Amino acid sequence: NSHLDLTKSIGFKQENVYCVAPVSKALPGAVNGSHRRSLQALENYDFWAVGMNCCSGNSPDFKCAHFNDAKASGGLRLMDDDQRPFFRLAVQQAEATYKIKAAHPIFIHWSPDPLGASQAGQKQGVQRYLQGILTFLSVQCFLVAAATLIFAKPSPLELSQQEDYSAEREPVM
Repeated sequence: NSHLDLTKSIGFKQENVYCVAPVSKALPGAVNGSHRRSLQALENYDFWAVGMNCCSGNSPDFKCAHFNDAKASGGLRLMDDDQRPFFRLAVQQAEATYKIKAAHPIFIHWSPDPLGASQAGQKQGVQRYLQGILTFLSVQCFLVAAATLIFAKPSPLELSQQEDYSAEREPVM
């Protein structure tokens, strides 16, 4: 029953615009913060939807991925550590502007199907892992075959010794 509170969204400008919108619990009848009174005011806003260059930074105009999707009610956690400080600054700006608290914000990419996106990422990771294993196995087989061919050939010295030995053993008639 989570929705974005678009009325408390804001952005921080530092080359790019780092946009944030708090995730709030919706009261019955609310759709993504379209009615200001339909979202429950929270004591502490812990979860924030994030995006880059999808708001002006000056007014509450968060228009990042799936912001108006009625099916969206969750997201995937932001994993890019380089962006986190800038989103934190945007949250601090929202705290000052809207007089709200966000002690330990968690940043998410808002999505209609976060579980499906997570499973797709897991599937892609397994595929890349198996591809790496097969590539490694192929290279190792090639190297073993090449080493076998190189080291299995008798050296020229061994060949000349074999010829001398076979010449000494031939019966004379």
